[in-house]
Amino acid sequence: MNFKLIDIENWERKECFNHFMNIAKSTYSLTVNVDISKLLSLTKEKGYRFYPTFTWIVSRAINKHKEFKMGFDQNGNLGYFEEISPDYSVLNEKTKIMNSLCTSYNDNFKWFYEEMVSDMNNYKVRGILTEPQDNFFLISCLPWLSYTSFDVTNQSERQFLFPMVTWGKYFEHDGKVLMPLTLQVHHAVADGYHCSLFYSDVQQVLENPQNYIE
Repeated sequence: MNFKLIDIENWERKECFNHFMNIAKSTYSLTVNVDISKLLSLTKEKGYRFYPTFTWIVSRAINKHKEFKMGFDQNGNLGYFEEISPDYSVLNEKTKIMNSLCTSYNDNFKWFYEEMVSDMNNYKVRGILTEPQDNFFLISCLPWLSYTSFDVTNQSERQFLFPMVTWGKYFEHDGKVLMPLTLQVHHAVADGYHCSLFYSDVQQVLENPQNYIE
């Protein structure tokens, strides 16, 4: 876990960061319907579970941009992690209460997929939770609902800069299988431009999933 400090005084985003961090504190979310037709076919063909597969896709997109990996160290210094991992929600089938697991991210799809499936199975069968990490972003899934917008209000006193990614129930439209995908970010570190890069990176995999998922 390598954390790189940012020299705020000489940072090109200094004024923007201070404005949205201290004056007009702002987070915002964007929801886009993404075409998962090819990915869904591929996962069914290869027998892959959709949740860990799509988690890897969004984790790959998040890790391509430092704006989504910003945070503070234990001394309150601003910086960014070289790599962050998904902290994702899992449902307890008995209590219907959500818990969180965290699987270390890896560029290699097969490695990450097997690790996440193992973590999910260990929780389902034995109730084992994963070790918490400092370098993480949040993932949640609403497979019961297809929505047009989604927003989380974070009232924690902790300065939380990591993004939150959510997706909902997929649906058919004009011969395609679409799914709402939401990205919520802190405006102090990420603008709409950076969000567009995230969606572009996700779509790149969705258009040719066979090139990324073996």
